[in-house]
Amino acid sequence: MYPEEGGAAPPIMEGGGMKSSLRRNLEGLIPLILIIVIAAFLGAKFGLWTIPFLSGPEPMQVLVIGQPSPELAVILDQDRDLAWYRVKDPAAMSVNPSDQLAQYDLVILDQHLGASMYEKSVSRVLGEALENYVRTGGKLVTVMDSGIYRSGGIYGTGVASDVVGWTATFRDIVPAECDIGKGEIPTCTMPIHITGRIYREDFDSKIMEGIEVAPADIRYPPLSMITFDIKPKGNQVAYIKNEVTPSYYPAVVEKTLVVGKSIYFNYDPALTPGIWENTLEYLR
Repeated sequence: MYPEEGGAAPPIMEGGGMKSSLRRNLEGLIPLILIIVIAAFLGAKFGLWTIPFLSGPEPMQVLVIGQPSPELAVILDQDRDLAWYRVKDPAAMSVNPSDQLAQYDLVILDQHLGASMYEKSVSRVLGEALENYVRTGGKLVTVMDSGIYRSGGIYGTGVASDVVGWTATFRDIVPAECDIGKGEIPTCTMPIHITGRIYREDFDSKIMEGIEVAPADIRYPPLSMITFDIKPKGNQVAYIKNEVTPSYYPAVVEKTLVVGKSIYFNYDPALTPGIWENTLEYLR
């Protein structure tokens, strides 16, 4: 029989037409895709590269300016999954401080063990670099009386005689203010030895998450610590209650900028490892 008018019958594509052709091409790609996925997974597992949503958060790169207490250094060594740290003297930051700071996710200014004024000082250039570092997204932790003096001066102390406190050097970056105490002596220069406990004040803060009071168990003795009668200039996350006299002091104060963060510890963070590790987690 011959086909009726209207022309020859349309050709029949072998193997089911275009859909079949696409299916064969996809089947050929599946082994290649599996090889790429396996290679990517193994590379991430062995640290050759990082895959977002597959690899866990990387440890922060942390710079300690000054010298942490031996107890805090032990905690930092134990928390290598959270932070890798390097210690530098403030004098080593005098050349291109902004470029040096840019290499780190977090800067800890910790000079509280220093015995002299000079050991608790930073230069004007470093202070301005730290201010810019925080304002452009960096994270800063200041410990106790660190950075209250400015390097320089002509009276043999190694510091400027007209600068005490943080405002002149860091502007409003450090969330603490040095007040004038008895005898016209700045309060940030007068350490107070107390026996007390640290209480949570901001119940929404990640820094105190799961921690109401430290030490947590009443059977533990209160903490023996050194603190300062400073004024908080930010969100007071926790406070110190003296167990001997009815006095209170800021413990942890936070200042959040548009992109950066600055936290002030009014005691050695090593006394409360849980609060310190919460802080690292929060800043990471």
